[in-house]
This record gives sequence, C-alpha cells and structure tokens, in this order.
Amino acid sequence: MKIEDYCFFRQTCYDIRYDMVEGYELLMRERVDGQWQVPKSFRLMTPEFFATIVTDAMLHLPSKSQIMVNLDHDQFVDQGMLDALIDVHRKLPDYSLTLELTERDNTKTIMDVELLKSAIYATSKGLLLSFDDVGSGVNQFEILKPLFPYVAELKFALQNFEPEINVAYNKLAFWSQTANYLDKKFVLEGMETREDVIIAQQLDIKYGQGFYYDRPQKFY
Repeated sequence: MKIEDYCFFRQTCYDIRYDMVEGYELLMRERVDGQWQVPKSFRLMTPEFFATIVTDAMLHLPSKSQIMVNLDHDQFVDQGMLDALIDVHRKLPDYSLTLELTERDNTKTIMDVELLKSAIYATSKGLLLSFDDVGSGVNQFEILKPLFPYVAELKFALQNFEPEINVAYNKLAFWSQTANYLDKKFVLEGMETREDVIIAQQLDIKYGQGFYYDRPQKFY
C-alpha cells in the first residue's frame, strides 16, 4: 500500500438555520487506475497508516473545525486504531475530532460490551462519538442504546430508505425525537432537494448534510 494512493475527500455539514458551515466529514478514497474511488476494503490499513492520512487531511482544513471520521464496528473496537486517533487528537488540539460509528457490518461478530468499552475509552480521551446511519443496517436502537450516555451526535441517512419515503419519514421522526429527548445533536444526511430542507424544518432539525449543500470533494 502506498500512502499517496489514499486521501480523504470532504463533505461539509451545515447549520440549516443560518446556512453556515458546521463541520467536515472525511470520506476515504483510494486511487485506482488514476481515479479516486471508495476503497473495497479497509482491513489492510494499519491504524498508523489510517491516522497519518487523517492527520494530513485535518491540516488542510481550518483550525477550530469539527472533523468527523468514519469507523466501522471492527475498527471501533480495535484498541490500536483508537490509540492512533487519540494521538492525532493530542497532536492537533485546535481541532475537534469525532468518530462516526458506521453501520457497515463485517464478518466479525461485535458484542455490545466491546462497543461500550471502546465508547468509554475513546470519550475519556477527549474524542467525540457520533452514530452514523442510525436506523439502518446494524445501527439499530437496541444495539446503540447502551452507548447513548457517551454519544454526542446522531446522524440519519435519508438516502438509505429511498424510495420508501413514508418509511423514511417515520424513522426520521423517531430518531429526531430520540435525539431531542436525549439532548443529542441530530444531523440529517442525504439532503438533495428543497423538499428535504422543508422536511428538516418541519421536524425542527438544525443540521444537515448532502448534495443539496455540498458534494464530497478532493480538497488537498
């Protein structure tokens, strides 16, 4: 693996109320035949390799920014991965670093207690925790519930439920209300149209992300 063949694209998260940049999600890309694409596998990346690319990307973003990095369940329970990202946070204290726990289900069976242990450890070292794609795949309510005391943010991906818009709206309302009840930040992902903005406003959702605002882009 060559480090120059990997980089992060960024997608901006917006404060819907004021149409202001609220933070940046980093999305890993791999260069294959001269084209940047989503890596087929993250398993060959060592924690040190991954953290080096995270550091490089963060240094190309404004200081004081909130930076979100995706980890699947396998990566999240990897002590070495957490330690590598904690070290990034220690070296770059002017940035806020959030770990987004994605719903991607790999072959390894992850126990709830493993997720809880990692959540306690990561947050005790100053990292923030976000649940990405809540209500989708493996990120269901009962699995995530024990981790709620340690999470700062819930993210709901509207695009995961297309074309079942009624199902999407009901699930969105549930998770938006859950976040409000738990006093957690809530972000609506997959916003592509003005209609999506109106839905967010109707549900008093304050933060949004998607092609309506910004597409993932190479920035360094």
